[in-house]
Amino acid sequence: MNSLPTTQATLETKRLLLRPLCDADTASLSKIANDWDIAKFLSSMPHPFTLEVAKSFIESSNSAYLDNENIVFAITKRASKKLIGIIELDLNIKDNHATASYWIGKDYWGKGYTTEALEELVRFGFKELNLHRIASHHFHNNPASGKVMQKVGLKLEGKRREHFRKDGEYLDILDYGILAREWSKNIL
Repeated sequence: MNSLPTTQATLETKRLLLRPLCDADTASLSKIANDWDIAKFLSSMPHPFTLEVAKSFIESSNSAYLDNENIVFAITKRASKKLIGIIELDLNIKDNHATASYWIGKDYWGKGYTTEALEELVRFGFKELNLHRIASHHFHNNPASGKVMQKVGLKLEGKRREHFRKDGEYLDILDYGILAREWSKNIL
């Protein structure tokens, strides 16, 4: 992969639409993301997630896409178009790999939406962007995120002990990854 297409793709699954963020998402994004039960599991999500933070996040996401650094998708319900979360690929074009990250509003936990979104993001990364590898990670106190990764074929690759400090607590990070050839073999 040398660079991203000029216009960001919109991806569809059975129940979801993964689309670029836009200014009209500011209020919804702030409302759903302003939840400590989400922020406590994420290394880079500020809390509180104000309207100003949401606006800045949307602007920086669009700018990062144009700079070939990151692709951020709004996770929306296909039928209602309601924003329910965020999923993204942090790109390393030089080494042809990406790191996936995601979060979903608490009202949508346990319904399979995150797995569905990540499965489509991985497909997009390998089939459309021709990535060689996709990785992801989670804090040790968020095993549900690891289950999502495993469901879409990512394998546990290691543990970084007490690697991150959040609110004065040292947290382990569990690293997962999948290679394009492993993914291809699993979908055939």
